[in-house]
Amino acid sequence: SIGQGFPPTAYTAPGGVGAAMGRRRKHRASLCTAGGGSAAAGSVPRRLVFAAAAGFATAGPAALGKHLEGKVALEPKQAHVVTKFCFDFNKDCAPGACPDDKTPGLMEIKFFGGRRSDGEVSTNESEPEVYVALLDDEYFSFPEVSQVWGEANCTEVKRAAKNSYRIDWKKATDIEAFGFGEPTRVVEHIRPRWWYVALVSCSPYGLEMSYSMHLKNPLQGWQSELSMDAVGVGWLALLLCGLFAGIAALQLSSALQWASTCSPGADVDSQSKTGRSRRILKLHPAILLLSVAALLASAGEAAWLLHYWDLQSGGGLEATWATLGRALRTSAKTLLSVLLMLLARGQCVCTPDIAWDEHREIVGGLFVFGFFSFWLETWGDSEFRTTTTEYIYDTRAGMVLVAFDLVYLWLYASRSFSTWQAETRIKPRTFYKLYGFPLALWFATLPLVSMLAAQLSTWVRFKVTFAVNGLAHALALAVLVHSFRPPVASGLYELSCHEYQAVNHEELEGMDQMIRDEDFI
Repeated sequence: SIGQGFPPTAYTAPGGVGAAMGRRRKHRASLCTAGGGSAAAGSVPRRLVFAAAAGFATAGPAALGKHLEGKVALEPKQAHVVTKFCFDFNKDCAPGACPDDKTPGLMEIKFFGGRRSDGEVSTNESEPEVYVALLDDEYFSFPEVSQVWGEANCTEVKRAAKNSYRIDWKKATDIEAFGFGEPTRVVEHIRPRWWYVALVSCSPYGLEMSYSMHLKNPLQGWQSELSMDAVGVGWLALLLCGLFAGIAALQLSSALQWASTCSPGADVDSQSKTGRSRRILKLHPAILLLSVAALLASAGEAAWLLHYWDLQSGGGLEATWATLGRALRTSAKTLLSVLLMLLARGQCVCTPDIAWDEHREIVGGLFVFGFFSFWLETWGDSEFRTTTTEYIYDTRAGMVLVAFDLVYLWLYASRSFSTWQAETRIKPRTFYKLYGFPLALWFATLPLVSMLAAQLSTWVRFKVTFAVNGLAHALALAVLVHSFRPPVASGLYELSCHEYQAVNHEELEGMDQMIRDEDFI
């Protein structure tokens, strides 16, 4: 056995772990060594509801296909949470009676390169006392002790753990090829649970050590490398990737139609790929903006698909594809929001050109919003948030972004209504009547998904919000792509069919002065 099981009688109190009130628990989960033996664990089941909010892009879970390597520094008599992972369950398993091939969860943890922070060499008499503590999301385990984590000593953390075992320091000081490690089975039979791997020092001096971990859910087959809250997301990513690719293809086809319509007498050279590209680049900026947004969205979903494919095939925790996918997706959503704000002010709907100088503040604000959304979600996806399953937009910083999103919803709705009231022509009024309200739902996605996410359990919330946010993005993009198709756009927008050349504010004033001078003459 790796370590002693959680005792039948635990001592907890409302004020924190370690108070002198005994509470007997029913054993509902267990941790066992891979070689046999068991360590019973459990607590009174209590459901925790985590308030959540979704954002422009759904943040991925904090734990996916865990292959971790790193180094940790432990303060004297303190504990540090290294990582968390959502493990599977098997209702046919019972504590101490679960065959190896039916085990829902498996941990492989190794420690090496251990040393004292003060540089002293440990002797047999002064060998550091350091433990691995495994806690889950039942109230009397991690949720309770986390409230006093900075004040809890090693004994209290070990008491809250479902299982703990001491690290053989002599082995832990070896190089990686040797080190100290034991495979650990995780047995759950009620529901998926979040488990927290913590290192606990009971020594009066600081310690440092390196670690490597592999956490997985063997019963999930080819998805065994995924945390349970992300199982099935690969299929969603594949579906969304195909959907966005189709939308991007339709928009490129529409852009080519606009280019052909605006250049009916194009020569042979302009019919080549290079010529078509040049003609597309000379189209109206609204069409170019929508085309770039569609391409970025398609590329972003492709990057997310590669991210999950990589995790499912090898279990690596490389963040390259995830970071790229999030950056492309956030950029696409920001461009989409910019275009909608311009339409709300009547640009392209009431006037053929875009007066960029008049919209610098709102455009700049949307790009700043997108940057902070990307930064917040990247941070929320990192290993810096190992002690919470709180959704990233439920944090203080996330709530600030939610508030700004509501401001943008109000700006879009109020400006669209004002423009609709001021217009007397049929074409602009038709656009706001048919498309104004449906497109407002793009900015309403955040509060709507927030209310949904608050009702979801943490082990299913990511899958649902990933799907809802992806479909909302695809729907808004598809509506705009359809509205900008040449046959449809002719009845909605004031788009010039000549090759568009942007002019700045000074050039426009100069042209107005020339017209006035000619009239005077």
